[in-house]
Amino acid sequence: MKRWKIGRWIGVAGAVAMGTVSCVSMKTYRQTQTRALRAERQTEALRLEIEQLHEQRAALEAQYDLLDSTQSSAAELRALLAERTRALAEVRRLLGEALRGFDSEGLTVSERGGMIYVSMDEKLLFESGKSEVSPEGERAVLQVAGVLARNPNIRIMVEGHTDNLPYRAKEGDQIVDNWDLSVHRATAVVRILLRENGIEPKRITAAGRSRHAPVATGNSETARAQNRRTEIILTPDMDRLMELLQQAY
Repeated sequence: MKRWKIGRWIGVAGAVAMGTVSCVSMKTYRQTQTRALRAERQTEALRLEIEQLHEQRAALEAQYDLLDSTQSSAAELRALLAERTRALAEVRRLLGEALRGFDSEGLTVSERGGMIYVSMDEKLLFESGKSEVSPEGERAVLQVAGVLARNPNIRIMVEGHTDNLPYRAKEGDQIVDNWDLSVHRATAVVRILLRENGIEPKRITAAGRSRHAPVATGNSETARAQNRRTEIILTPDMDRLMELLQQAY
């Protein structure tokens, strides 16, 4: 009897112990699983945070590179503007010296809008209604050419201008109106400029403006005489300057 009771109590105790162990193991498992899930979520959160930090770093580096590039471009832009101003001043000085003897013959050198204008009256270059350059006019143009040959970074525009009186074409005349006359006069000056070694044709543009860009108003003979002119317009090469301005905007 005693042995049976003892065995029964041992069985009961064993069952209780096994149940306790089972409960403890399940609880531990669930706690471990919870901690694992929490750690996994924390790891994912850290991964996302690291990705965001990498993106922020890349954005900051891009901004820094842009700022550095912008500052470099701004410095280059200032240097180019300073060089442009210096080049214009030097060319104007040289032209003033080269053309000093033509001051009283209808030739002026001026600066407007960042460009140098060498303006020559009709009386210096051409007979009325003609497009052949006179010997004195040719000498003046060659003086200009000598300066421009020593300054290869200067671009050249030659513009012919007439007054507002209609051109009277003659039989067999190749010139039919003021447009034709202004173009022929501009190209005649260009051909003289190109005689000077050092002036490449790609630097030059010839244009005829007819009567549509007057410098004097009215119909007086004085006003018409001022409008009958040929202008050599000089500007520094601005390709790099324009490229930087386009980058800035």
